[in-house]
Amino acid sequence: MKSKITNLKSPIVAVCAVCVAFAASVSAADISLNVTVSRPRIFLGESVNVNVEVKGADRGLEPPDLSGLPRSEVHLLESQSNTRSSVVIINGRIARESQEGRVFVYQVKPAEAGRFKAGPVRMTVEGKAYTHPGVAVEVTGVEQQDTVVAKVTASSTSVLVDEPFTVTLSVAVAELPEPYAKDNEPIHPHTLPHLSVDFLDHAPDASLKGADFGEVLSGVVDRRGNQPGFTLNNYREQSIFDTVPIRFRFPSGRTVIGGKPYREYTLSLTYTPTKEGDYTFGPLTFKGEVMGGVANRQAVMKSVYTIGPAVTVRVVPPPDEGCPEWFIGSVGRDAEAGAAFDTSVCKVGDPLTLTLEVTGGVSVSNMRAPVLGLQPALLKDFRVYDDSVKVDTLPNGKRFSYRVRPLREGTLEFPPVRLAYYHTEKRVYETLETPPVPIQARATTQIATMGDDGDGHLEGASGDDEINPSGITCVPLPETNDTLFPPLRRWLALLLVGPLHCLAAVLLRPLRRLLGAVRERRRTSGALARATRALRRAASSEAAAQAVRAYLAERLGLASGTSLTPGDAHALLIRRGIPAEHADAMRAHLARLDEAMFRPDAQLPLQQLAQAASDTLAQIDNALKKSNR
Repeated sequence: MKSKITNLKSPIVAVCAVCVAFAASVSAADISLNVTVSRPRIFLGESVNVNVEVKGADRGLEPPDLSGLPRSEVHLLESQSNTRSSVVIINGRIARESQEGRVFVYQVKPAEAGRFKAGPVRMTVEGKAYTHPGVAVEVTGVEQQDTVVAKVTASSTSVLVDEPFTVTLSVAVAELPEPYAKDNEPIHPHTLPHLSVDFLDHAPDASLKGADFGEVLSGVVDRRGNQPGFTLNNYREQSIFDTVPIRFRFPSGRTVIGGKPYREYTLSLTYTPTKEGDYTFGPLTFKGEVMGGVANRQAVMKSVYTIGPAVTVRVVPPPDEGCPEWFIGSVGRDAEAGAAFDTSVCKVGDPLTLTLEVTGGVSVSNMRAPVLGLQPALLKDFRVYDDSVKVDTLPNGKRFSYRVRPLREGTLEFPPVRLAYYHTEKRVYETLETPPVPIQARATTQIATMGDDGDGHLEGASGDDEINPSGITCVPLPETNDTLFPPLRRWLALLLVGPLHCLAAVLLRPLRRLLGAVRERRRTSGALARATRALRRAASSEAAAQAVRAYLAERLGLASGTSLTPGDAHALLIRRGIPAEHADAMRAHLARLDEAMFRPDAQLPLQQLAQAASDTLAQIDNALKKSNR
C-alpha cells in the first residue's frame, strides 16, 4: 500500500511543477522592454531623447545599461513611473484596473556623423536579463566654426500640461575688432543672412497653444529697410514690380561665448501645451555673409553656413508618488471648488442633482470627474450614481452633475467632497474640500395593502391616506389563423443575402487594389514633368536641389525630401530596384548641387548641372515605371 501512495505522489508533484513553471513563464512574458527616440534625424551637435520603456514592472528597478551605445554623451533626464490605474464603473459597481510600467528618459549626444545606433540597451528585471537592439538615428555633419553661433533653447525641457514655456531662436555673430565694434554691427545692411526654421512654416500642433505667429513677426519687420537684419524662410512681400524677401530686425544685445564677444539676435515664442508628449523645435539654419574683420578701413565679408541644434520639450504628467485617490487630473494653482443640490427639501429616495464646480487657474482639458464612490463618508446617508455623471465646460473650469438619493429622513448634510490637483509652483498635490450641503429629507408616502388576517394596514412608515387600486377587467381576444411562415418576399430576400455577401467579399480586395493603383498613378504621373520645369527655371543651385528632392520624395513615397542626403537618395533608389549607374549619377548630381549651394565660390555651372540632373531623373522615372509594372 505504501508503494501505491508513493506512486500517486509523483504525478501530483509533476503537475505542481508544471503549474509553477507555467506561472513563472506567464509572469516573465508580461514584462517587456521597448526603446524609442524623439527624432530619426539630427545634425552633429544636437541631442536626441532615448526613451527606455519597461512594461510590467515599476518599483525597485535599476537604470538600464547603455554602455553598448557608440561614442556619445549620455545623461539620464528622468525616471518616471508609467503605472496607470483607472476606475471602471460597471452596472453601478466600482472596479479598479492597473498596469505597471516605468520610463527612463536619456539625452544622448552623438560624437560623430553617420548612422548612430542607439543600442543595444540591456536591463535586468526580477533577476532576468532583457535586451533591446536599439533604434538607428542619422547624424549629419556640420562644419565647425566660431564666427556665428546659432541656437534653439527652451525655458524648460520638461513641463506639465498647461504649464507655459518659451522657445528662443538666437544667432550670435562675432563682434568686429575695436574700435569698430562700438558703433557697428557685424551684419551689413545690404547683405542680409538667411535663416531657415522649418517648424515656423507649419501650423502649430493642436495640443500647443501660443500667440499668433503672424503678429509676432509683424512686430520685428524692418520698416525703414536700411538696418542690419535677416531674411526668414520664404516670407516675402509685394514691391512695385515683384515680390521681395521681408527684412526682419530682431532684438539684439551683447554677450560673451567662450571668452569671445558676440552680438546676439533673438526671437522668443511662448507656448502652452494641452497634451502630454514630446515636442521638437528646430533646427535653425544660418546661411549668408557677415563681417569677419576690417582691412584698410573696409569690411571683410565672410561666408558662413551653420546649424543650431533643435531642442525637445517633454510634457509629462504629475508624479505618481503621493497622488491621492481623489486626484482629478488637473494641474495649475489657486483652484476653488463648490457643491450644491438643486433643491433644499425632498423625500427619502427622491432623485436629486448634486452640482460640483471646480474653477480657477487649473487645466481644463485633462480635468476628469471625481469618483464619489471612492469616498466612504459620502455614502453614509446618500446613494451616489457615479456612472451617470454629466460634465459641462465652464470658461475657467468644469461643472459635474451627479444623481443622488437620500437614504433616510431628517435634516441631512452631504459631507465635504475632497478634490486634489497638482500645484505647479509648489510641485505638490493640493487637496480641496467643498463646504457641506444641508438638505431636508421627509418621509415618503406609503401604500395601504391587505394583510393575511383580512385587515388593511400600512407598509412602511407614515401617511394618512389609503390608496385602493381599482379592479382590472380582462377581455378575451378573437381567434386568428395567422401562418407561422414569413411572406414570400421575405423568403426571397433571405435566399439572396448569402450569395450577395459572398460576391461582395470576393470583389472587395481587387477593387481596393485597383483604386490604390489609380490613386498612385494620378499622384506620380506628373512628378517628372514638374521636376523638369522646375530644373529648367531654377535660378540657383538651392532651387535645383529642391526640385530634385521634391521629385524623389513624391515618386518614392516619402513624407518630405527636405533633409534627403545624397547617400540617402542612393540607398532608396537601389532599394527600389533602380540600376546602380542611375543611382550613382543621382548621388553625384545632388552632391554637386549641395556643394554649389553651400560654397558660392566653387563656380560650378548651374545650367549643366540642372540639365544632367533632368536627364538622370528621366532615366530613373522609366526604371520606376518598369518596376511598378
